[in-house]
Amino acid sequence: MSDHSPIIDVDPVASTSDAARGARPSEGDAFRAPSYGKGAAQAAVNATIIDGGTGAKRKPSRIGGAVQTAVGGALMLVGVPMLILPGPGLLAIGGGAVIAAGGVKKMRGK
Repeated sequence: MSDHSPIIDVDPVASTSDAARGARPSEGDAFRAPSYGKGAAQAAVNATIIDGGTGAKRKPSRIGGAVQTAVGGALMLVGVPMLILPGPGLLAIGGGAVIAAGGVKKMRGK
């Protein structure tokens, strides 16, 4: 046991920075400047695009939007008595409004 290093490192920042100064960076850690030339164009070609689907996007159904709007409206109507009676009235009204708004967006084709 000839190592006389302390058991508790009193100044961990200094000892870490001293160790980092003495170490040489490996080849994988070397800094590479970004390329804005031909390499960037090739990287853009090889990039993976995550869009959630591979097929063409379908146009929203107007009938589905009308049904969704009706369900949202019914949920809002059920929420009104729940304001007085026991139940989550505000939550039902808010949820119905969100569902109905999605249905209106579908009916408008957006």
